[in-house]
Amino acid sequence: MAGAQAGPRGISEAAVRAKTGKGWEEWYAILDAWEAPGKGHTAIARYLREHQAVSPWWAQAVTVRYEWERGLRAESAD
Repeated sequence: MAGAQAGPRGISEAAVRAKTGKGWEEWYAILDAWEAPGKGHTAIARYLREHQAVSPWWAQAVTVRYEWERGLRAESAD
């Protein structure tokens, strides 16, 4: 599939909402309010699991997508 995004960047709004109960922008706002950029990948994923009741797989997906959207993850780090 030419032009398709791989990994968490390719997950649709509908899919993330169906599996987590929130859309991408809602997750970004929650993590911004928690001041996630300074806390690192592991802490972000743990926060999503322990405080937002997100499954481990989705915690990783939301974390990676958030890091990419906020410029915390390099283009090749998918």
